[in-house]
Amino acid sequence: MEESQDHRVRLRSKEVAANIVYEKDQDLTNSRSTRSTRSARSTHSTRSTHSTRLNRLLKRKSFYIPLGIILLTLVFVGTSLLIYTHDQHLIVEGITISGIKVGDLTQVQAKAIIDKEIQHLQSQTIKLDVDQQSTEVKLEDLGLAVTADLALQQAYDISRKGSIFNRAVTKMKASKGINFELSPKWDDQKLKDGLNQSLAKYSSSAKDASFEITNQNTMAIHDEHVGSTFDSAALIAQIKSINLFKPVTEVKVALINQAPKLTAAQLESQKITGLLASYTTHFNPSEVARTENVRIAAKALDMAVIKPDATLSFNQIVGERTVEDGYLDAYIIVDDKFVPGLAGGICQVSSTLYNTGLLANLAVTQRTNHDVAISYVPLGQDATVAYPDLDLKFKNNSEGYLLIRTRTTSDTITIDMYGKVNPGQEVSIANTTESVIPSEEQHVVDETLAHGASVLKQQGQQGYVVNSVRTVKVNGKIVSSEPLKQSVYKAMPKIYAVGP
Repeated sequence: MEESQDHRVRLRSKEVAANIVYEKDQDLTNSRSTRSTRSARSTHSTRSTHSTRLNRLLKRKSFYIPLGIILLTLVFVGTSLLIYTHDQHLIVEGITISGIKVGDLTQVQAKAIIDKEIQHLQSQTIKLDVDQQSTEVKLEDLGLAVTADLALQQAYDISRKGSIFNRAVTKMKASKGINFELSPKWDDQKLKDGLNQSLAKYSSSAKDASFEITNQNTMAIHDEHVGSTFDSAALIAQIKSINLFKPVTEVKVALINQAPKLTAAQLESQKITGLLASYTTHFNPSEVARTENVRIAAKALDMAVIKPDATLSFNQIVGERTVEDGYLDAYIIVDDKFVPGLAGGICQVSSTLYNTGLLANLAVTQRTNHDVAISYVPLGQDATVAYPDLDLKFKNNSEGYLLIRTRTTSDTITIDMYGKVNPGQEVSIANTTESVIPSEEQHVVDETLAHGASVLKQQGQQGYVVNSVRTVKVNGKIVSSEPLKQSVYKAMPKIYAVGP
């Protein structure tokens, strides 16, 4: 039993010892395992770190490499653009001026070439064809001037303005072709004058019908001439439309008739056919200066011709009365008194003309009576004049030409008026005195006279208010009765010089 117990004890001891050894082995194994795990972890961590660094490096390279490529590309492009757009002071390739190549040329070279072309264009000739005849004329002689300044400047400016990119784009576009046109300009006056000169032998001016007064106081009529000319405006427009680079060699010029403004037929319908009216007044030949003035004014009126519807003006025909024309001092009326004055007496000529015009049935447009009554025509039938404003005027409403003829004798002046006679017409003038203005008596002291003595210095004269009427009859029947402008004559005082 004891032996059996001992055996069990030894077995247990062996089991304990075996457990202890086992546990130690397990501890060693665990320790090795732990170290192995740690070593593996350490190795893994190291490998992970290296991997992260590598990834970062790879990422950086993937950024910088493209960036470098881009930068290199930009530098290359920029350098290329600088080289491409470098200004060599030449017109860029592909530029033409009116079809002429000027690319890769300097401005001076291009101008020389274009100037030759301009000279060629301006020296071109065209034929002006007129009725199977022709005349040649240079375009420059017709006022053509071609300039290239603007086109040359525009051509040179290509690829020289804007940013470098814009200049490069413009230069590339220009290489495909850009054309600038020359600038033609016409001198309108030179063109008109040149055509007139070139076509003068084919043109003729229209000539109006004319007439001359015969010794019988009639009209000798001369025929008109129909002229020929060209339509200047149309021809000028046609020439300006010519394509200078493909000019026509011939231009058709159509002549057109140029009608005269006055024909023989018109003159025939307005010609003088006879005497319309005549009037005569008398003067005192002993008043030598006054008689000479009447003669000079009458001569100035003689042979005056007035067109239909024109104005007959005494002052316009006779003109200013001057010493150089031979007028002398004679009595005139100033401030209701007779005083010496240049050309005194010509109012008798104007008054005679007034009566002739009234009897010719002309329309009176201006007439003024004298301030005081005169004796050489009836009251109401006088007309005073003074150059330049105080005038006697008629309108020629006779539907024909008028001819004035004057005649003087030693004591008379007669004015005849010829024109288109209206058969059966008779004209008469009637005057009615509406009132009489009595003359006053005035006394003026004259220190040279004796006391109580008196001398008549001016004969007094009554004043009048006169109404006049012009009556026209045709074949004995009254066709019109026209009141004329009323005449008012002031009274002239009787003046005595008396001693103190």
